Amino acid sequence: MSFGFFMLGALMMGIGFLAVWKTNWFLENLGDIGELFGSGQQWLSWKLVGIILMFLGFLVAFGLLQLFFATTIGGLFGFGVGGL
Repeated sequence: MSFGFFMLGALMMGIGFLAVWKTNWFLENLGDIGELFGSGQQWLSWKLVGIILMFLGFLVAFGLLQLFFATTIGGLFGFGVGGL
């Protein structure tokens, strides 16, 4: 893990937090991404994007991204935790 990955993860967590906290600002300035979840789901879609971004940012910041994907979907492709 390097300082750059930590800063990238912290930035991702910060943007994700802002997307959850200031959903209306994101909706007004960046538009509707509710097409992903159907009409009328603009707020929910921005909040879900923010939560996912915070989770991925945490994994990047602390060097857990590879372990997370190897553990969760690694078995589908023939490599798991033991294959690291």
